[in-house]
Amino acid sequence: MNRILVTGCSGFLASHLLKLLLRQDRNKLFGITEVPGFTYPDVEVFQVDIRRRDDIFHVLGLIRPDVTFHLAAVANVGFAWKNPQLTYDVNFMGTSILLEALQASAPDSRLILMSSAEVYQTGGDDPISENSATICQNPYALSKLAMEMLGDLYWRAFAMNVCKIRAFNFTGPGQDAKFVAADFASQIARIERGERPPVIRVGNLAAVRDFSDVRDVARYLQVIGGKSVGGEVFNLCSGQAYSIRQVLDILLAQARVSIRVEVDANRFRPLDNPRILGDCRLLRSRFGLRPEFPIEKTLLDLLDYWRESPR
Repeated sequence: MNRILVTGCSGFLASHLLKLLLRQDRNKLFGITEVPGFTYPDVEVFQVDIRRRDDIFHVLGLIRPDVTFHLAAVANVGFAWKNPQLTYDVNFMGTSILLEALQASAPDSRLILMSSAEVYQTGGDDPISENSATICQNPYALSKLAMEMLGDLYWRAFAMNVCKIRAFNFTGPGQDAKFVAADFASQIARIERGERPPVIRVGNLAAVRDFSDVRDVARYLQVIGGKSVGGEVFNLCSGQAYSIRQVLDILLAQARVSIRVEVDANRFRPLDNPRILGDCRLLRSRFGLRPEFPIEKTLLDLLDYWRESPR
């Protein structure tokens, strides 16, 4: 029986990952979240703040996981610009506490650290590989790069089995409206219901991003969690680039009413990478993993999710 812990178990990606992990009878699942009263069927959930050292040590001592997926994080660049201290506390200090607790209670376990493609230095047209240069261009990227360095430290100093995941943009059903595709979908759904005028407000539509379906990303994580070794780093991406304008156009093509687009200067970031495209060759060669969901299906499912969400 594999004892598997998912931190941030109430989050978007975690909901899809838990669904996959529960299909394997040999797994005993545990979750950590700070959301009061959160439950998930067949998962033993602990309401714990990742920043509370004594509580994390206590819970890890009870669980002693064989595999930990560390998904608990401040995961939104715009939010991180407005809340840098909270971002550093959760993403860096929270990870530091988790690593200490794992070293004490389950030093032989496998830890999957969820990082981000935001750590990469961009600017060219070539796809970004795992060997590309890194840089800190926003508080979120800084927190994630520092988190990665912590993982490297524990791997080198204590031979802990720490694998780093650099996820590019992903979306799909269940995503919060703080993220660009879900923001567009939620606005369209509200307009269709007559809750707001037929105008969608947008930020920088010129930015180009590598989008994946959250269900593909969850599947990648499930496989990596069973096979990775310490020190490895993997891009989770599709290898396909889409401008934010293209994402918007795909969603608008599915809208049931005519909608006008209006640029809102408040939605722009202080710094924004113009183009982020991932190189997924290592993911394919190491594990044979490829996307199953085309972007049109992903965005339609996202829009339908927001259409069905409570008002």
